[in-house]
Amino acid sequence: MLAVLPGIAGITGVVSLYLIITCWKSYRPQHAGGGEGALTVWQLIAHVEAERRQRDQGGRHRLREPQPPPSTSDDETPSLEVQRRILDALRRL
Repeated sequence: MLAVLPGIAGITGVVSLYLIITCWKSYRPQHAGGGEGALTVWQLIAHVEAERRQRDQGGRHRLREPQPPPSTSDDETPSLEVQRRILDALRRL
């Protein structure tokens, strides 16, 4: 019986060491507290609601309907001086 005692003590020691290593301070809270600049739950909720309102309104990233071209009437023709300048510029090309 005394010959088996060191084996039992060794096995018990190894099991105890394993349990101590795996379970020692295993509970570590992920959020230990809010430091400076930390957001509260209410601030996060307000941020999400603001984003939702912006999305519902339609932001600058949303597709827009094409705008109709500005209406030009046929009565408005450039003056003769402007037409001559345009012709001269085209000839220089």
